Amino acid sequence: MNNTLHPLLSLTAGDLMSREVKAVLNNAPLRDAARQLTEFGVRGVPVVNESGRCVGVLSVSDLARWTAGLGKNRTPQPRTCSNQQKVREVGGRETVLCLLPEGVCPIQRPRVNSDGVRASICTEPHSVPTDWQVVEQESASEVVRDVMTTEVVSIGPDTPLSEVARVMLDRGVHRVVVLDPGDCPIGVVSVDDLLQVLAHPEIAVPSS
Repeated sequence: MNNTLHPLLSLTAGDLMSREVKAVLNNAPLRDAARQLTEFGVRGVPVVNESGRCVGVLSVSDLARWTAGLGKNRTPQPRTCSNQQKVREVGGRETVLCLLPEGVCPIQRPRVNSDGVRASICTEPHSVPTDWQVVEQESASEVVRDVMTTEVVSIGPDTPLSEVARVMLDRGVHRVVVLDPGDCPIGVVSVDDLLQVLAHPEIAVPSS
């Protein structure tokens, strides 16, 4: 093992990743997406928009939370206005973003995401605080973007093996999406991929 340690650590995400990327559209019905995960035989997939850009990740954990909520007899909550977007972050926490420009709405709260991007949080997503806002009922037919985790844990294809493992540990995830410069998914590296390499280094690292 010691003889292969150095070349093993020289491997990158591009060497390990599964290149046949299975992805679902963000506007696909959730039931269809759940069926796709079963057909793909995976526990999570990247979510892309119509341009092919990665906008989230859908996992079995997201689906489990959705399924748990199906049996609840709850009255649909009013939605303050159309300028909001419900997102699910790493760890399952749900947040409602305000899509209006920063500083426009009095119930916004600015924040900086972990990737450095500024965003605005809606602090009262189910109320009518001003007369120009319209109450809307949340739809009972959910699509992928309503349930997916929007904070994508991603890496580039040149990311070293050690950094891939560190990202997984630090972010508490079992897979990371490999993105090209245009934020389109080109692969996925999972914990199983890492274990496969560590268990069989002679396969991953050709002998010189």
